[in-house]
Amino acid sequence: MNNLYTEKVLSALKNADNFMICAHIYPDGDAIGSLLALGRLLDKLGKTVTLVSADGVPRDLLCLPDAARVLTPDQARNRAFSMAIAVDVSDEKRMGAAAELFFAAPQTLLIDHHATNTRFAQMNVVDGQAAATAELIVMLYDALNVPLDADAAFQLYCALQSDSGNFCFNSVRAYTFACMEKLMNAGLDLAFAARRLFLTKSRAHIAALGKAIGSMVYFADGQATCMHLSAQDKVDCGAQDADLGGIVNYALYMDGVRMCFMADEDVQGNWKYSLRALPGEDVSDIARSFGGGGHALASGCTIAGPYADSSRAMMNAMEKKLLK
Repeated sequence: MNNLYTEKVLSALKNADNFMICAHIYPDGDAIGSLLALGRLLDKLGKTVTLVSADGVPRDLLCLPDAARVLTPDQARNRAFSMAIAVDVSDEKRMGAAAELFFAAPQTLLIDHHATNTRFAQMNVVDGQAAATAELIVMLYDALNVPLDADAAFQLYCALQSDSGNFCFNSVRAYTFACMEKLMNAGLDLAFAARRLFLTKSRAHIAALGKAIGSMVYFADGQATCMHLSAQDKVDCGAQDADLGGIVNYALYMDGVRMCFMADEDVQGNWKYSLRALPGEDVSDIARSFGGGGHALASGCTIAGPYADSSRAMMNAMEKKLLK
């Protein structure tokens, strides 16, 4: 696997001394794991590092090493940075409130794996074929000759597993497993990490899963399904966004189903849509048509207004592709 980091990027990283690294809004395992592992790399180079997430760290990822270091944009607002890095961010809007800090820095770098990436930084390292941004962070460790340690391996395993669907998505490639070999050699306790991060579910997750499945609807002649959770549903389940991870996949992995979506409502009444598809289909263009983005098989967007209206529009978009 050829290293994607040019001498220009590597030189900029070596010469800068004060970094701000941010992830995308509603961060997932790849966003947070990559954020933390990159911060750890720069720590080892003797840099001053500030980690930022507009929506903080999901509750289920607080077990990751260094998670307590992550600040909100407001907490980091009065700091000056020589370089800002966005990780796992497909377009500048996905940084949320961290965008102001990012563009205030004299040098900007983007590291991402979304094929729909808009390359909004001065320097952009993007591989739309990578299973996760974590692959590019592992690559950067190699490029800078910084050894991985067990904590970084834990962070990067979280990131790889999260965006690869437990290494089941068609984005998984030989290099994905080469990265896992590096993590194992660095001391990753795989059984502990898998149990702590993914196999053990909260009671709120199970409650939300039951409520979501109860809302399931088939459409497009049975080739698509959808589920939803209102803000009140989440309150009733005691569920936060972190408790919803993976639930959307229950709407996809059934006989005859090619596409699905799950929508959950935030406290402002907006609906966050998670779209999924099987190989051979593409939901990224649907997400983009609603102002979102992502990958062919996993994308998302946020839509304001009543669920009845937005869900009908989303169903129509999927039906148009599946019934053409």
